[in-house]
Amino acid sequence: MSDDESSQEGVDGMIGGGVVSSDQAVAHGVSGSGGGVSMQMLQAHPARKRAKLSNGGKKSISSSSKTRPVVKLMVTSVSRSYSEPWRRRQQRESSGTGFLIRWKNSDLLDGEDECKNGKVDSIRILTNAHVVRNASTVRARASFGPYVVSCDVEWVSLPLDLALLKISSGDWNEFCKGWSFGHLSTSASKATIEEVKRDEGDDKESASDIAPTATKTEEGNPGKDAEPPADARSDAPNDVAVAGEDATNDGNAKKRKPSSLSSKKNKSSDSGCLTLSAGLPKLDENVTCVGFPQGGTQISVTRGVVSRIDVDSNYVLRIQIDAAINPGNSGGPVFDERGQVVGIASSHLRAAANIGYIIPSKIVALFLQMCMDGMEVKVEDRFSGLGELVVRTENFEDEPKHVPGVPNLAIHGSQTLESKALRRHLGLEDLDVSGGVRIVGAVGSKIGRASEDAPAGSDGESNVGGNGNVKEGEETAAGNGGERLLGEDVLLAINKIPIGMDGTIQLSETRPDERINFRSLVTCQRVGSRVTLDVLRNKQRRELDVVLDMSRFLMAQYDDFDACPLYVVVGGCVFSPLTLPLVNEKKTKGQSSFSRFYREQRSGNEQVLVLSKVLNDEVNVGYHGWKSLVLKSVNGYEPTNIQDLVAVLVRKMPETIEFRCQVVGQDDANYVICMNLKDVLQSEERVLNKHMIASWCSKDAMAKELREEVEKYEPSEAKRVLCWNTMKAMRVILMRKKER
Repeated sequence: MSDDESSQEGVDGMIGGGVVSSDQAVAHGVSGSGGGVSMQMLQAHPARKRAKLSNGGKKSISSSSKTRPVVKLMVTSVSRSYSEPWRRRQQRESSGTGFLIRWKNSDLLDGEDECKNGKVDSIRILTNAHVVRNASTVRARASFGPYVVSCDVEWVSLPLDLALLKISSGDWNEFCKGWSFGHLSTSASKATIEEVKRDEGDDKESASDIAPTATKTEEGNPGKDAEPPADARSDAPNDVAVAGEDATNDGNAKKRKPSSLSSKKNKSSDSGCLTLSAGLPKLDENVTCVGFPQGGTQISVTRGVVSRIDVDSNYVLRIQIDAAINPGNSGGPVFDERGQVVGIASSHLRAAANIGYIIPSKIVALFLQMCMDGMEVKVEDRFSGLGELVVRTENFEDEPKHVPGVPNLAIHGSQTLESKALRRHLGLEDLDVSGGVRIVGAVGSKIGRASEDAPAGSDGESNVGGNGNVKEGEETAAGNGGERLLGEDVLLAINKIPIGMDGTIQLSETRPDERINFRSLVTCQRVGSRVTLDVLRNKQRRELDVVLDMSRFLMAQYDDFDACPLYVVVGGCVFSPLTLPLVNEKKTKGQSSFSRFYREQRSGNEQVLVLSKVLNDEVNVGYHGWKSLVLKSVNGYEPTNIQDLVAVLVRKMPETIEFRCQVVGQDDANYVICMNLKDVLQSEERVLNKHMIASWCSKDAMAKELREEVEKYEPSEAKRVLCWNTMKAMRVILMRKKER
């Protein structure tokens, strides 16, 4: 949790510039777990005692090996406003925690050019995405000395709440010196290469003796003396690669063979970096949380046990612990008894005692492997078909790269089958099937029973991508040979793992008494992976081979991932796409009326447009105070997204503009905003100047075709720049087309 003053609230609980769930996850302040000193002493003492007993007499891991790789992140950020999308918020400062990891260990020094160019950057800093979101500057401070370096956000996943930071090139040598990585500094690179060349002959002669040992070490198979205990993790899936491994197309990890140069330096690098655990910790296992929470300036260590393994609102695995997690802890490592990182501290619940959440190392390894493989999400998959304009920034090359979001089965939801009557109706009892869940609806298809003779995926839907265009040469769950779930299907198993009638599965084969939501089998995969589904369709069992696609929410969830602040001002009425950041800024004590849109998926480039607010003026008398209404039509036309709305306003407006809006949940009740077009155009500059708004709409709200048309009929660049600012000027230019 980053130690700052304000946050955004939403579906899942993040501390410090993140989102807060309906189960009241704390965004700021000290959690209940940080109460009286006597209570902490009572909790910590038995935890330490258990740790001594479970070590079996072995020497405990030193605290310095845990704390030295941990850094304090000092972040300056400037976020964007969604309630007033024409401006940015005030600059703020916050802090969080991160820790050093080894990065691409076998590809560090593949050639002399990398060393000469100072690209020997084999260390990265891992932290939470909400710690560095909208960051303008990020600086990392050592926990053991007065060393501070600048960092750049290289990779980020807002859905997984993970980020990877890279040491700035100008501070790399200073970092290597302060953190005792002198062999990785630019000045040492040339000498190191010469040393390797001299030893090259010896390395080749002894390759037969050295290679097996190096391979075992790299593959995580230590000697007999270092064999893991009997209760070591055994539930890590084969298709989740860990840091330092390559992933093949089928999802299996492929070990790299260490180069002669990197293998010489791995031992020194590892001494200052942390190692991820291969699987999930067990319940009641001792854990140690390290970070820089509020209440002091130095590093802090708290202890507790694993309380629960569950999923978050996106059905992604998370672990609940009772160790104190407070603002500033976000991004810090959580260790098990063997000194391995089992998770990253992320959030805790408001008004609850000793309930904190960490991101499991299993999910962290998945994120790191996607970063290593360069799985950068396409902009058209991030935004609602508006990618080419939304990402139009001057310094786009400096922006962090995003990995794909959370995969899903392209369904609207599922229903448990505890009802015997429902199970009989679906034909489960005739087949003697005891588990399964009913699919309530599929994305992009009408809810209903599939045709008996229709092939899988041929329910009348075309193979479309996130921007509404056909993805040529790709197999998806919607067509081109890809199969999909349909409404009324009964999902019985995923990858031959049976689903219970309550929608849960076994956590693992070695832990049959622990159960978890069945969607966790999907969210721990990479986007594009294939899963095998056992389905009952029309009372007949069949097997589907489904390609997992990225979640595309109708109500965009994350700022700068699938959401950006867009607006249109017409007669003082401000219209914007419905996004979760917008709802959070308009938060109320009760549940938002837009909650029905939270998990709904989109199949194309559609958006829900809302009347965000009304800027009071004489032109809109009678509508003052109106807000949070869903826009249904403009003069009888129903716009699909904000670019469609802008195109209608500058092309097809009669003398009177009529907006028809609805309150969420009242589909049969219309509220009408009626204004004279001439009055709207005359009042436009007055309204914009009064509220210091530079343009009547976002530049990104103008479709590419509209911009090209304006550029065609206005050859003067100076006049063209000015015409973007008002609807009146754009209409004048487009009128020339009709005159010609």
